[in-house]
Amino acid sequence: MAELAEVHEPEAWNRLVSGLPITSALQSFGWGEVKRLSGWEPKRFAVYEGDRLLGAAQVLLKRLPGGLHLAYAPRGPALGRLVDLPQVARALAKGVRGTHLVLEPEAGLSAEEAPPAFAGLLPEEPIQPGYSLWLDLTQGEEALLKGMKEMHRRNARLAQKRTELLVAGEEAFPEFFRLFEETNRRAKLLQHSEAYYRAVLREMNQPLGEAFIALALKEGEPLAAGLFVGFAGKVDYLYGGSSRHHPEAKAPMGMHLMAIRHGIAQGYRIYDLWGVPRTPEGSHAEGIWRFKEGFGGKRVQFPAYTLPLSPLYRPLKALLRLRKTWVNLRVRGNPRDVLG
Repeated sequence: MAELAEVHEPEAWNRLVSGLPITSALQSFGWGEVKRLSGWEPKRFAVYEGDRLLGAAQVLLKRLPGGLHLAYAPRGPALGRLVDLPQVARALAKGVRGTHLVLEPEAGLSAEEAPPAFAGLLPEEPIQPGYSLWLDLTQGEEALLKGMKEMHRRNARLAQKRTELLVAGEEAFPEFFRLFEETNRRAKLLQHSEAYYRAVLREMNQPLGEAFIALALKEGEPLAAGLFVGFAGKVDYLYGGSSRHHPEAKAPMGMHLMAIRHGIAQGYRIYDLWGVPRTPEGSHAEGIWRFKEGFGGKRVQFPAYTLPLSPLYRPLKALLRLRKTWVNLRVRGNPRDVLG
C-alpha cells in the first residue's frame, strides 16, 4: 500500500520532484509560494511504496463558497511512470480535503495519440494549457534554426542583426510588465496583478531552478520581453509581450532566440513554448498557433484527470465551467477558451 510523507523544505522538495522523469516547474516549491497570492494553500506530498518513490505532488487547496474545497496538482503529480498515476492519486486523497482532485501530469504525450484511461480516474478539462510545442535544445542552435519554417528562420536572422538581445533579472521587470500589459490589452486577455508576476520572478529563482527575463531592444528601446522559468531540464515560456513599434526588427523572434540560447548554455533539454490551441484552425488563438508552430518542434499534450472525492463533484464542476464561460464572454465577447 502506498504511503504519504509531507515535505516542507524547499531544496529537499525540488530535489525530489526534479529527479522524477515526468515533472514540471509548476510542481516546484516556488510555484506553490506564487499561488499563495491567489488564495491557494500548497501541500507537498511524496508517495512511496515501501522504499520506492512512486511520485510526488504539490497539491493546491482552495476554499470555495459554500464550504467546498478544490484540490489541484498543477502539471502534476511528478511521476516515475505514468502507469502509477492511479495509485499515487488514491494515496494523495488521504492527505487532502476537497470535492475532487484534479491531476494533469506533464507526460508530454504526442498530440495525436489517445490519452490513456485509468480505472477510478475521470477525464478532465485541464486547467493549464492542454497542448504545447516542445523544442529539443540538445540539438544546438543551428539545428534548431534549420528545423524552423523558412520565414521564422529568416526573421531570426533579421532579429540578430536589428536588435540587441539579452537576459536580465528583476531590474528588467518594469519593461517586461509594460509590454505584457500592452499586449494583453490588444488581445483582450486576463492577467493577474503586477505583484503576482513579480512573485513569479522572485519565487521561481529557487533551489535547483531559475526565473529570468529575455529581451529584444532596438536603440535602447525594449520591443519584446518574456518571463521564463527553468526547472528539471526544461525552459518554460510563461508570459510575454511586445510593442508594435519597429515591426521590421522582428523583436519577438529575437526574444525567443535569446531564451533558447540561454537554455542551451545552461544545459536544459527542452524549450516549452507553453500553450497552443487544441484545434488550431479557426481558433481564437490561431495567430498564437501560427507564430509558435513556425519554430518546428513536437506538438505534445498533457491529459488531465479527476479523482472524485465527494458527491458534490459534478455540480461544482458544472458551476466552474459556467463561471469560466461567463468570464470569457465578459472579457473577450467569446464564450470559448483562448486555447480551446
